[in-house]
Amino acid sequence: MALFVFPLKSINGSNMYNNDDFRQYFANFISTGILANVPLAGSTAFQVTQTDNPSMNVIVGSGVAWIIGGQVMNTSPLSFQIPAPLTSQSRTDSIVVQWSNSSNNGDIIYKQNSTQVVQTNDVYELQLCKILVPANATNIPQANITDMRADTSVCGFSSPYEAIKTGDLLAQFKSELEANGILFSQWFETIKGQLSEDAAGNLQNEIDNLTSIKADNDKVVHNTGDEDIAGKKNFVDDASFKNITVSGEITQPYISTSFAIGYGLSVTAKRVGNLVTITFKGSNTTQLGSMANPAEKIPLGYRPIEAESVDCLVQGRHLDTYYYFNPDGSISYPGETVPINSYFRGVRSYFTNDPWPVAA
Repeated sequence: MALFVFPLKSINGSNMYNNDDFRQYFANFISTGILANVPLAGSTAFQVTQTDNPSMNVIVGSGVAWIIGGQVMNTSPLSFQIPAPLTSQSRTDSIVVQWSNSSNNGDIIYKQNSTQVVQTNDVYELQLCKILVPANATNIPQANITDMRADTSVCGFSSPYEAIKTGDLLAQFKSELEANGILFSQWFETIKGQLSEDAAGNLQNEIDNLTSIKADNDKVVHNTGDEDIAGKKNFVDDASFKNITVSGEITQPYISTSFAIGYGLSVTAKRVGNLVTITFKGSNTTQLGSMANPAEKIPLGYRPIEAESVDCLVQGRHLDTYYYFNPDGSISYPGETVPINSYFRGVRSYFTNDPWPVAA
């Protein structure tokens, strides 16, 4: 059946639904990935950390993963023992959140000597981290744990409406522009070879021809009235329109960079048009105190129009954790004190009037 309506009231068993129907419903508007913010006490969004005293164990924090419309939730920290290290060389292990249709289950899996991520119709995995296990290792420090949650090729964070397609918004507009470009091109090809010694005479002849063409209402572009314009057109200066309907894609320039914001932290800045999106990820290497004023600067091209409160979520903290990004590029942190090695996450957007940044 091409048309599927969900959910409908069941009348004498006329409409029966299974888990696949519900998963498809949720998958339509929530993308696969780790949920960064959930109302789950102590949630770290599945962050993998060393034990308090580095040992041959690692801890997977609580969190929620969304996998093609299905949920895998861990409500308390989960400890994994690192298998015995090799004696002659290091190896790389990994930890994944796994959904399995064949086993009808979801789980958190430790993969020894493997960083492979399976993403098939039967088994679908999200890689949380990679773990470097040196030869003869006696403990695994945090430096040996590579966080993979933000890598969209193997995991990524879940969000509603990951992409909105505009459809073919420009096709009609381009067609109208192309139609009227033909007349000018034909005229120019004719006249450019005629401007010789008798340029004035030849030019007068062309003016006469234009007068004749102008009399033909179907061959000229008019200041008023409806008409179709064909041919590709490039506008190199400003253009003003009262109303515009677009049937193709609207493409805006895109660029991204990363920059430090002090205390061992850095953020990723993505600019699309005049919109800048800041993404926090990573941990601070020194304690972050209230009313801090880092020496680092926001690079030109990513500075806000006015002072913006850029909020971030920090493990174990309340909601009073935020930076101020200022139009002059300066950064301040008026939020609460954050201890060393706290994990920062979050996304915030604002507008900028900066010139377009130069790629590094």
